[in-house]
Amino acid sequence: MAAVNAFNQALTRIGFNVDTTEAIIDQGFDTMDTLATVDEKDIDAMIKNVRDTRREQGDDAEGAVTFPFLAIKRLKAMRFWATELVRTGRPLNAGLFHGAEITLAVNRYSTDAIRSEIEKDEDPDKPGELSDLTKWEVFWERWSTYASRLRGAAKCPMTYVFREKGVPDADDFIADYDSHDDYLVAVTVLGGAWYDLDNRRIYDEFKNLVLKGPGWTFIKAFDRFKDGRNAILTLKRQCEGTSAVQTRKASAYAKIASTKYSGQKRNFTFDQYV
Repeated sequence: MAAVNAFNQALTRIGFNVDTTEAIIDQGFDTMDTLATVDEKDIDAMIKNVRDTRREQGDDAEGAVTFPFLAIKRLKAMRFWATELVRTGRPLNAGLFHGAEITLAVNRYSTDAIRSEIEKDEDPDKPGELSDLTKWEVFWERWSTYASRLRGAAKCPMTYVFREKGVPDADDFIADYDSHDDYLVAVTVLGGAWYDLDNRRIYDEFKNLVLKGPGWTFIKAFDRFKDGRNAILTLKRQCEGTSAVQTRKASAYAKIASTKYSGQKRNFTFDQYV
């Protein structure tokens, strides 16, 4: 009952009158936990259902049930806020949705909508295939940049899937970040439906770049379950391990040792050699 009352008060704070909050709750939208399980289309359908029902009731419809535009937008922003809390493993507390938090949630909700519209026409450049493990460093930079441009079910850059720290600690939630996206990459839970979808998607993206090269040997064990996180981190550790670094150094030293100056030429002077 306390959760229902808290949600009722939150509906009032975002602009619905008493009759409308009762109508919303009668539709089953009675707690913040429930709101976090629906999508935006469900909210539109709920509002349509209430309006259609009252229209059919005509003069018998009770109360002054109205759905102001801004109140609807705040309700959708509150759902956006609630789902982010779930994805970051924080408790849902309707009492916290007030004042500046409402404004911030509306801004982030609006920004996400604009971003989604823009990204419909975007096609981020994919890195080339990893055909040589000694070129891992360049490949990794290009791969990380590409993955940071992809957004999946978790509503944040998909680099969160293969971050080094599996479970964020308390300090990660209060640290300073350059952007809200960086915060989400650090603290989004690596579990739940959003992660399962994103983990499989990022695996397919990575596999396509590694399949024809020597890196496939190290990640093919993860192919059955499309485990993107473990596939990517396994190859990363293989390529960035001590022996891999030593191999790259040895290769570089060998190239230096085999380089000889055979005299000044028209397009190659001694200054260019050194």
